[in-house]
Amino acid sequence: MTGKEQFKFKRIAEMTGREMFCVAKLRIDTFVTEQKITDPELDDDDLIAIQVYLLNDDESAAQAVCRLFKEDGKWMLGRVAVAQKARGQHLGTKMLSQVHEYLQNKGVNRLYCHAQMQAKPFYDYLGYQAQGEVFTEAGVKHIMMYYDL
Repeated sequence: MTGKEQFKFKRIAEMTGREMFCVAKLRIDTFVTEQKITDPELDDDDLIAIQVYLLNDDESAAQAVCRLFKEDGKWMLGRVAVAQKARGQHLGTKMLSQVHEYLQNKGVNRLYCHAQMQAKPFYDYLGYQAQGEVFTEAGVKHIMMYYDL
């Protein structure tokens, strides 16, 4: 990776089959295989979400992914994952920096996420603020967090 990675922002209807396959595979590898979450990985939110992703050079695998969608009038960030082989390259930080810029350009003032507790230090580092109590979602402890854009 060059340090100048440009993430793509597309809805499923705009993605190629290969792009969607790569995004879904990374999410399944991370949340189902690695974290053993048994809830369905793809859901109806994917149909309205903006998929954010970076593929490797030969477009055979996703390096980092997330999705953005509106829920009850709030912009939500979810399904944030970085491929095991790409971890340590700050792709999560780079991706969310581009997400923040993208949403700012759309006039969005705040972004929310259900952060896994094990990922909370990452969101803290980026300037996200915790809100409310810890809750369980898909068998994993989470906390609502937000970022003011």
